[in-house]
Amino acid sequence: MFYRCKSCGGNVVYDPEKKKMICESCRNEGEHQLVKQEKVHVCNNCGAKIDAGADALALKCPYCGTYVIFEDRMEREYEPKLILPFSLNKEKAVETLRDNFKGKLFLPKDFCSVSSVEAMEGIYVPFFMYDMHSHVHFEGEGDKIRVWKEGDYEVTETRVYHITRDFEVDYDKIPVDASSAMPDNLMDIMEPYRYEDLGDFTPEYLSGFVANRYDEDRDSLLPRARHKTEKFDEAYLSETNQLYHAVRKINKTVDCREKESFYAFLPVWKYVYRYREKEYEFYVNGQTGKAVGTPPVSWSRAALLTFSTGISVFFCLAMLLYFLEVL
Repeated sequence: MFYRCKSCGGNVVYDPEKKKMICESCRNEGEHQLVKQEKVHVCNNCGAKIDAGADALALKCPYCGTYVIFEDRMEREYEPKLILPFSLNKEKAVETLRDNFKGKLFLPKDFCSVSSVEAMEGIYVPFFMYDMHSHVHFEGEGDKIRVWKEGDYEVTETRVYHITRDFEVDYDKIPVDASSAMPDNLMDIMEPYRYEDLGDFTPEYLSGFVANRYDEDRDSLLPRARHKTEKFDEAYLSETNQLYHAVRKINKTVDCREKESFYAFLPVWKYVYRYREKEYEFYVNGQTGKAVGTPPVSWSRAALLTFSTGISVFFCLAMLLYFLEVL
């Protein structure tokens, strides 16, 4: 399916800045028409057969540029529950990338140039979001140390306390990305999102962006959700033991259980920069603007800077020697 402008017949897409559906052609913000999917994986606008991957859910038709959504891939277990809409448009995402990496001395000149960001994509990444319940029981010993002077002597007093901590925590919607194509470590670094903007899924949000359905199921991703929960538990436990100079664990049990899970989409801008036949991937949180990625080093710029620095140092030393000789 796709969304057609009732005014000019153009493709209507979701605009993150205005937070509404807008026609790409005439910029009309009025009503739009939903054109249903007549044939599987055929663009209903131009009639071309679209060669889509097995998990492609929304994409841009390579022939007419219409953003097409495959509604047959959103049925039964693949029906999304929640979505967090894009807040940053492409221009803002590019600006964020430039701001994040402009301080890098040896960055190639054409990084984020107009031509290189042409293929920058807005992607709705599939996530499972888990409501978790955690019960932590901890027993240990804690040392409180006091040091003072008595004449010529330094006295150290160590008091040992028995510590018992028992607490329960409920966690709402811990996110774990469910696409094998997305690097897990970078998706984790891009957190947190502002989850108060999370709402019920509606396909209008997909128009104008790319989306894939999940290819990693909720059961296989549950250990990652548990790991995140246990890190939060450990941080809270450490905070409660800050009064002690040293803590020794005697016994610790953690019971972490899933209460409920939700299939959701979170917004990410992806930029692939090609430099010397190698690809460098960068990701921008489509809501908060947090950017992650490792840029390449331009060795020609590094050599030029090193040479320029060497010349400057040589000139300064030569001038210093000249003045010393004069004196």
